[in-house]
Order: sequence, then C-alpha cells, then structure tokens
Amino acid sequence: MTNKEYEEKQQLMDVATLKDFSHIKLSSLLAMSNSLNFHTLEQVFLKASRQAEEAGDFSAVRAYKVLAVICSYHFNSDKTNAFTPQIMMEGKRSLIPSDYIGEQQDILTKIAEQVDHPLLRARIADSCWDSNRKLYLMADLASSSYLAAVKSFFNKELLFQYESDFGVPASLVDFIERAFTIYSLIGKSREIPETAKKIFAHAHQTARNNSNLVAFRRLSVLGQSYGLLEWSVVAKEAEAMAAANKDKQYAEAVKSVWHLAARAYLTGGDKDSSKRCKVNAVDQTLRMRDGVSSATAKASWTRDAIGELRAIGGMHAKIEILKKELQQYEKNSLSEYSEFSIPIDLTKEREATSDEFAELEVHEMLLRLAFIAQNPKKIALHAQCLKKKNEYFFSAIFRKTYSDEEGKVIATAPAAPLYGNPSEEWFDHESLTEMALHYHILVEGRIKPAFITMSRNQAIDERHFEPIAYHSIFVPPGHESIFSIGFARLIQGDMVSAAHLLIPQLENSLRYVLNNRGSSTAKMNLNLTQEDQSLSQMYSNRRGELEQVFGVDMTYAFHLLFNLKGGPMLRHEMAHGKFTTSHSYQSSCIYACWLIYHLTCAPLSRYWETHISKEIQEVTH
Repeated sequence: MTNKEYEEKQQLMDVATLKDFSHIKLSSLLAMSNSLNFHTLEQVFLKASRQAEEAGDFSAVRAYKVLAVICSYHFNSDKTNAFTPQIMMEGKRSLIPSDYIGEQQDILTKIAEQVDHPLLRARIADSCWDSNRKLYLMADLASSSYLAAVKSFFNKELLFQYESDFGVPASLVDFIERAFTIYSLIGKSREIPETAKKIFAHAHQTARNNSNLVAFRRLSVLGQSYGLLEWSVVAKEAEAMAAANKDKQYAEAVKSVWHLAARAYLTGGDKDSSKRCKVNAVDQTLRMRDGVSSATAKASWTRDAIGELRAIGGMHAKIEILKKELQQYEKNSLSEYSEFSIPIDLTKEREATSDEFAELEVHEMLLRLAFIAQNPKKIALHAQCLKKKNEYFFSAIFRKTYSDEEGKVIATAPAAPLYGNPSEEWFDHESLTEMALHYHILVEGRIKPAFITMSRNQAIDERHFEPIAYHSIFVPPGHESIFSIGFARLIQGDMVSAAHLLIPQLENSLRYVLNNRGSSTAKMNLNLTQEDQSLSQMYSNRRGELEQVFGVDMTYAFHLLFNLKGGPMLRHEMAHGKFTTSHSYQSSCIYACWLIYHLTCAPLSRYWETHISKEIQEVTH
C-alpha cells in the first residue's frame, strides 16, 4: 500500500455522526443500486461521496465513505472471523470492523435498521457484531437481513451482475451459510426460524432443479449440519445429480457431488454404494485427463487417479491398467520439455582467474584453489526467494513437480501460501534455482579457468595432494589415496573419474568428523542390528551438530547439492548407479567435487605454510 493510499485510508476513518447520516436517505439506498455484490456497492458509495464533495455536502461525504469502507471488507462466510482486510501490503492494511469500535460503531448500531438495502443492512449489523459479540440484536438483524437478501434475489428484486447464469450463485450460498453460522454462534443452531428454513429449502431445491452442482453440494452439507436434511436423502439426491451430469458439467464439480454421495452413503452404513460413488468420482478424474492434450498433464491426472483408486481399495486390476497408461504418458512427456538459455558473459572473470593462477607455485595454487569460491549464505538465498515470490506472485502460488529422465515424477514442492511465511520445504526447492545459477557462474568463471591454468603451467598429479589428504581431519584413515587421486583427476579435467571417486566419500567423511566429536551416527534397526545413518538421515537427525562443525551455510549446501529430491541429488544418483558421463560434467557436479576439496583443505589453512607447503614442494622438485 502506497503512502497516498494509507493517507486515504486515514481519511476514510473520519467519524460519520448521526447528523451526517441524516444527509443521506438510508431508507432509499436500494434505489442507488440493487446489486448483491459488495464491491459494486463500495464503488457506488465512493462515487456518491465524490459527488457530495463536489456539491460541498461534507456530512454526506463522511457518511458515504463509512458505507464504502463497510462494503470493502473481505468476506469469509465460513469462518468465525468473517471480515478481513481487503488489502495487506508492506506491513499496512485496509480497514476492518475493529477499527470502528467506539463512537462510530455505536452510531452504526443505531442506523442499521433504517437501511432498506438488505445486504448492506446485513453487512452493517454483522460487522458491528463481529467485533463486539455483546451486540446480540445486531446478530439477529444480520442473520435475518442476509436471508432477506437471498429472498430478494429469488424475487428478482436484487441481482448478481457476475453470476446471472446460475440459479443459485455461489455468493448466495455464502449469505445463507453466514446467516446459519451466526445462529450457531449465538446458540440458536437448533432454533432456526421457520422463515430461514423455507429460504434454505427454496435455495436447495433451486440448485437441484438447475443442476448448480457446487451450490447443491454446499447447501446439502449445510442442511445436514443443521438438521434440515437427512444423509439418506442427501445420498440419493447427490448420486442422481452426479449421474445426470457426469458428461455435461465441469468434471471437478461432478466429482465433488460423487464424493458427497459417497460420504452420505458411508455415514448411513451403505459401504457398497459409497464405494460405487467413489469409483465414479475417479472416472471424473480420468475425464479431466482426457480433456487435456499435454502428455505431462495426462500423466499427472493418471497419477491422481491411481492414488484415488488405492485409497478405495480392491481396485488392483484397474490400477494396473492405469499404470501402463502412465508409463506411456511419462515417456511421451519427455518430448514436451525444452531447454532455454540465458547468455552470461564471464570473459572478464575467466581472464582474471587465469592471471591470478599463472605465476603461482604448485603449493600456492592448491591453497588458492581451496578458497576460490564461497557458498552463498542460507539467509541470503531465502531472502532472494521471498523477493522473487513477491515479484512473480502467480508462479509462486502453484505447486512444482520434478521429473527424472524417464518422465517419472520424483518430487513435488509445495506452493507458497497467499499470506504468511512459506514452509521450509518451499524455501528449499526455491533455493535450488538460485544455487544452480551460483554453481554455473563459479564453475565457468572461476573454478574451471583455475583448473585449466594450473594444468597448463604445472604437471599436477596425485602426489601433490597426498600431504593434504594425509593431514586433513576430513579424510578418514585408509581413504587418503582415494581423495588424492580424485583431486588430481579433478584438476586434470577427468570429471568422470573425479566424480565417481569423490562424491561417494562425502557421506562417510561427515560421519567420521561427527564421530570424532563424540556423536554417534549409527542407527538401531528393529531387529537390534545397527548401521550407519545416510546423508539424508544425518541432515534430519544431526543437523544441529553438522551446523556446529561446518556452519549453517555449508550444511545447507550439503542438503541442496547431495540430498534434496528435485535437486542434483548427487549422493542418490551416484549410489544407485544413475550417474552418467554427462552428469559428471555438469556445473553442480564440478562444484560438488571442488566443495569436497575445500572441506579437505579448510582445516589445514593455518598450518599450510609450516607443514603442507613444504611437503608439496618436496614432491614437486
């Protein structure tokens, strides 16, 4: 919200007195608009306030602005807290009913009954009661006025501009639901007035007659909750309506009515009928699949259908058919993926790196290489993720899926919530994109140019790395030669050998370091045998200890590079024999191998000049 909008909000909070409201005709507001849309009414009153201001009637200005604010609240018909801000941004928000507690609320309670527009009358009374539950008369007025608005719609006295094709628009169900919610909150859930029951019955019958599936489902559940409908009646009506519309209306809506029928039958103890309806609901999932052309989308709908059939039970034959179809869709989906590139000019970085390493001795090169790059900070990654969420709102609110090279979905990432902070899992998967760019820039601009320059100027092999491996507390005894050969192949550009030597060592080295600190990294199985924890288990169970040793940022890099499904998953891919030649030359793999070199050298930096460099020089000359 801009400063200007905030100032306008403050102006809207000017108290409108009883005298101010006498300047507008509360008993003739219906003539200004017969709309049942809150935001339409808001605009009508804002326009009236501007016209009053032009005419110099500032009492009317204040009165109309208060009515506009009351119509601006975001409406939540199914929640105890019915009204929330229309806008929330950068720590500021638009007005809510509690902002009017005190003098303005007292005045609103006095004028509410004078308002002839039933929806506006309901909104005024409800907003007053919502922020002050002692105003019981306002609660009754709100309920009766919501239902009066519904009746006026059926009598064609009030209209919905945006939902005119529906016999029972969704907003109408909201009003009925809110009226009944208020009855429940004031202890009258079993004392619903006869007029309210008649209006509900008319709405439910109209929804059924017009095949308004969503309204029918919501009203059926509402009616059963308040003792107005029996589950046995709901079950039969829902099944009949779903069957009649199974090929006509939107599949998701039909599916929801099948589920309603299944729930109703199950509540009545008819398991067979409930199962029949659940299977029909799955057919609507497959109908949605058949309505799309993308193989990726078809695969997604097929997976959903398989999951639904498994939940029903006893559907093995149908599941096997769908599994075969899924495999074909997954294969076909591979042709739908395409690569895109973003040009990045790293010429200056490469030249600077080459110049930096050209005149160094071997022992100096090896130390410089260990600290040539830095891991990004976890907090900075998350801050960038939040920034992108705000900039690209729509992409953030959808769930992401990750597929392997055969098209199988191997991971899903949750969507970001509309309000509040995203989950840790959301941050993890969003950070993958940031880290991928980080890997590429550092590998192409710093690490690979350093390798090339070192190899051109010095004949570096495993003997140069042996002093490093033998002295490092990151290298377990007996593994020194594996590290030395791996580092040599890394410098020489033989990434197939380097990756297959170094990546499997990380997990064991982490366990070795933690064990040396007195931490047990073993787990006990149910049969009382013990085995070492994997990297993912250590990250889940020993993250605090890893962070104490390696720092928060490095531990997070372990997770994103080697562990997290949907990312490079280097540990998993290597352990299961899926690591190909092309994988070995990807930026993430080269960065990971360099990272293992960095971890090996880091504990030795303070002793480099006194111990390590001398031993390297001895084997060099």
